[in-house]
This record gives sequence, C-alpha cells and structure tokens, in this order.
Amino acid sequence: SPIQPHPIMASPTSWEQGWQPHAVQVTSSTWARDSHDLFDFEAHHLHTKTFTVVKSTTCIRRGTDVQMLKEDFLPAGSDPLLRLVQKDGNFWVDKVSATNSASAKLWCVVHPGESGGHNLVENDIIKLGRFKFKVRQLGIGPSCRPDLRLDSTASVVQGPAEHEHEAMASMHCRICLQEGSTEEDPLITPCDCKGSIMHIHLECLRHWIRGRLNLGEDDAIAGSYFYRPLACELCKATYPTYVISGSKQAVLVNVPPTKPPFVVLENLVRDAHQHSTRGLHVVSLSEKVLKLGRGHESNVRISDVSISRCHAMISYHQGQFVLRDNDSKFGTLVAMKKPRLLEPGRSLSIQMGRSVLCLQTQPDHGLASSELLPTPASRDNERALRLSLLTRSSIGLEDDAAASSEMPPHPECAEGDAAASSAE
Repeated sequence: SPIQPHPIMASPTSWEQGWQPHAVQVTSSTWARDSHDLFDFEAHHLHTKTFTVVKSTTCIRRGTDVQMLKEDFLPAGSDPLLRLVQKDGNFWVDKVSATNSASAKLWCVVHPGESGGHNLVENDIIKLGRFKFKVRQLGIGPSCRPDLRLDSTASVVQGPAEHEHEAMASMHCRICLQEGSTEEDPLITPCDCKGSIMHIHLECLRHWIRGRLNLGEDDAIAGSYFYRPLACELCKATYPTYVISGSKQAVLVNVPPTKPPFVVLENLVRDAHQHSTRGLHVVSLSEKVLKLGRGHESNVRISDVSISRCHAMISYHQGQFVLRDNDSKFGTLVAMKKPRLLEPGRSLSIQMGRSVLCLQTQPDHGLASSELLPTPASRDNERALRLSLLTRSSIGLEDDAAASSEMPPHPECAEGDAAASSAE
C-alpha cells in the first residue's frame, strides 16, 4: 500500500512532564526507481523495513535495502543516509558526516492536512518534486516592503546631481530620442553601453521593464507579481535594482504595492541553462492562500513533470506562515539545516533521495539493555556471525523442546489419551 504520513500522535504534555524516550522505531520505505532523488508517495510497491534503535546508530542503503549499523561505520558501496545520536537521554537526527561528500541531504517531509503543516522562517529551502524555492522574505508589518535583491549586495545606479542637469541638456535618450534631463525624469547610465546610446531616461527604462515583466493592471490590484532582473539587450549587463536620484533611493522598477502579509520566494535554478528563470515571486496572503503547482489555478505556476497540479499551499494563520502539502505525488519537503531533536510522542519523516524514514520515539519495553549486532569487518567475521546466530537458534529450539517434554499435559489432552488407550 502507498506510504502514509505519520500523524502527530501524542499531546505536548508528555514533553512538559519530562518524559524521555529509550528507543526509536524507524520505518524505512524505498522506491525501486532512482530518478532525480525523487520518492513516489503514491507508489504501491515499496521496499519497507522496520527497526528499533536503542543507541546511537548509522543508517545506510545498499540498492533498495536499508540497514542500521554501528555508529561511524560505512561499508564500501553503501549510501549513507542519516545518523541517530543518543545524547542526554534524547535522540537527535543528523547527517552522517559533514565531510562526507556522499552523505545524502536530509529533507523534512511536510504532511498534508491541518496538523501536518510546517511553520516557515526566512531562508528556508522548499523542495517541490525536483524544483526548489528559497524563502527570501516574510512580510507582516504595515510598513514592510518587498526586498527585491537577489544577492546580498544590491546594485545601485547613481543619477545626475542637481547642478548636472543643465550640462546634460544636449544629451538624448536612446529609447525616446528626446534630449534633456530633469529631476523628475533624469538621464541615467544603467548599463555598460558607451557613446550616444549610454543614456536612458529613468521613466523610459521603467516603462520598458514593466512591459518585459508583464506587470499589468491585474498585478497592481492583487499586489502579486514575478520579478527578475533584466539585462541590456546590447551590452548584456544586468540592470541595477535601485537608482539614486537626488537625495532619494528608489527601486528601479515601479512594482505594484504589496499588501502584507506577503511572502517572497526565490527560484533556485539547477544549472546555468535555466539562469533566465531566476527571480522572485512576491505574493500577498492578505486575501487568499498561495497555491503552488502546475495547474492554471496556481498562483505560482511551475512547468515541471514532477509537480502536481496543486502541489502545495502557503497560508498565514495566527502570526505564522504555514506550508502544507496537497497530497502531491512527489511530496513537499523542507531542507533540514541542523540536527533535529526527536520530541517524545511526535513522529518525524525524513527523505533522503528515494528513501523515506519515519521516526517515532517510544518507551523502553525492555529494549534498553539490548545491543546492536556487531558489524562484520570481513567475510570470515560475517560467516562467524551467521554461524553464531544459527547456533543460538538451534539452542533455542532444543530448549523449547526440553521445556515442552517437562511440561505436564493439559487436562483435556490427558482425558483424550485415556480415552484412546481404553478404546484399544
């Protein structure tokens, strides 16, 4: 059957009462196909295994077989998945090794439904299918404005000073071909072009950019739009984000005013060929829920086969920006940037490529004294381990047989034997 997300199973009072887990139940599910590090949450044929972990351990995968080994042991030819670290009575989920380039990236699975949402914070990395977004900004206050910088340092073009307008009276704009520069509409040099085509009126450039970005009246009403930095068609230099005219700094592009709360998502391109799609999705959540998907009804449309028609949603509720999955085929994920504590009574699902591990803390039940099986270091040790396990099994069968021979017969069985002897 398809893998089902684990719901939140216990009340938060167990954590407040100081309850500490003694074991972690791990259920691994692996998709048979290895395609773009995707996992099909609708697949019916999955390789599933269940483990009970009572101490620090490392999880690896060989093909479709997931194994739990002693900590810091990585057999050759295996794919490291994650580490379960026991510290101060609690269990933590972490990467296998920060220096191991083969270590899989850990993604927290966002479950559908009201109880399965994830509270977003700035700089979160969201993965929908094989497409990724970065949460650049979460705007709440009435004076908050979208930050359209794609890099840490925004490029700025300096307009002419007040006393320079007269000297530029004979210079002309390469778009409208009219001469002169004023404080309301100064001539600027936004790119690397030289000579007679180096100057452009600020309002002429803004009008051209708005046409290229398709910022129409509908965007002005909704306050939602897609912004990407444009480049000069002649010298190919990217136009700046801000312009300084006189003593004021303003955004080069006249974008529609966005009513808070709003979210700014950045496309994370996978290669240089998709650099033209890099940009910012600015969406207001004041009157609607943000829908991400491949369908026409989605506010942020993603043309990719790994994206469902309505893949995920972002809403603003009680001061939090909540991301929820919409029963998508390839899931909604959030990158895990630091070790994650397994809270008692709550389950956590982690995806690493085509494998998903569902982790749930549980009480001891007599497992705390058990040991993980020793990891074989060679074929001889592995053969010895198997022989020891067979010996233990045979001894257990002999003990069971001896115990059954010493056990007194059941009264009904005794009556049956007596009846059989009398009939003879």
